[in-house]
Amino acid sequence: MACRCAGSGHCRDHLSVGPPESAMTAPSISAVMVSWQTGPMLFESIHAVLADPDISELILVDHQNPGEVREKLTELTANHPCLRVIRTDQNLGFGKGCNIGAKEASGDYLFFINPDARPEAGAARQLIQALPEGEASALAGARILGSDGREQSGSRRRKLTLGRALATFSGAATLGWAKPFGMEDEPLPEGPIKVGAISGAAFLMSKAGFDALGGFDEGYFLHVEDVDLCRRATSVWFVPDAIVHHVGGSSRASHFAVELEKAKSFLRYFWKFNTGPAGRIATIVAAPFIFTAIMLRALVREIIGLIRR
Repeated sequence: MACRCAGSGHCRDHLSVGPPESAMTAPSISAVMVSWQTGPMLFESIHAVLADPDISELILVDHQNPGEVREKLTELTANHPCLRVIRTDQNLGFGKGCNIGAKEASGDYLFFINPDARPEAGAARQLIQALPEGEASALAGARILGSDGREQSGSRRRKLTLGRALATFSGAATLGWAKPFGMEDEPLPEGPIKVGAISGAAFLMSKAGFDALGGFDEGYFLHVEDVDLCRRATSVWFVPDAIVHHVGGSSRASHFAVELEKAKSFLRYFWKFNTGPAGRIATIVAAPFIFTAIMLRALVREIIGLIRR
């Protein structure tokens, strides 16, 4: 059963968290989704979110989707008062899009979900239950599964450092010479655990906490803005029982363009947090290697894509 909506057009259904509803009013959840040239998975994601009775509303920020997609979104909003579409008419980037959606949200909690991700029913509620009491700026991330059923890279991560980035991009982590940034190959924990970072593809935090942190840093256009937010949060939790299925790569953007933004974002992150003379020098020295490694990987993917066509 999907959420029920109040006369104002915003959904006001509630979920059961903590004491029974008779003892307290349960918190409401607003899902926030940003879409740009997403592809066919968009509507599967929308329907999965709308079908979850724990979610009060879905705010979709439309970054210049094709005309036929916009027409279909208009039809959906007419039949689903819980769905609100905000059109920007330009691609403003992931972080800024999320901030726009969060600003319009009416829920106590914000559930950020990618437009090519399909959350299982109850995932958002389980994320709330994992958050520690008294930490408004804590956040919790879901276990993100690919189409092969395996946990995707980025679902749970260690704290991002320059050393871990170098180990990951150089292949040293793959050879077992250093700990990688990602933790997806670690044994699955029995319950929520504290980690360094989670993926922005599916996570939740209180609206008050998100606002207190200033939301996403809009200086990142795409990638690493989620790691930046985790760096500023009071604590970060990985919740293995909150499952989200993520196709990934459904956007029409080229691998090269996406990886270019990723490279720029990594360098911005290290310049932002590696303050002081030693940190800045280390970032300058490592920057050419990180940039080259990321772009070479993008080039290989483009070549493989051309061969398969």
